Amino acid sequence: MREIRKQLNSEVEPLNSEVEPFNSKVEPLNSKVEPLNSKVEPLNSEVEPFNLEVEPFNSEVAPLNSEVEFLRFKYESLQMTNDK
Repeated sequence: MREIRKQLNSEVEPLNSEVEPFNSKVEPLNSKVEPLNSKVEPLNSEVEPFNLEVEPFNSEVAPLNSEVEFLRFKYESLQMTNDK
């Protein structure tokens, strides 16, 4: 069991030395992000009810988008034909 721990530690320790420089870059960013989170979280509670209302429409709109794309393609093809 000790041998397994030693082996794992020998594999993990080099990785730690690679991760530590990233941590020093990320920590200052966290101090900038945390105040923003406190502003965003109250907005999330306001947005969630709207999401519940919008989701059913999304399922209706998705098929229409593909139909619109097809019609747009047909229209552009006709325009190119008429331009000739």
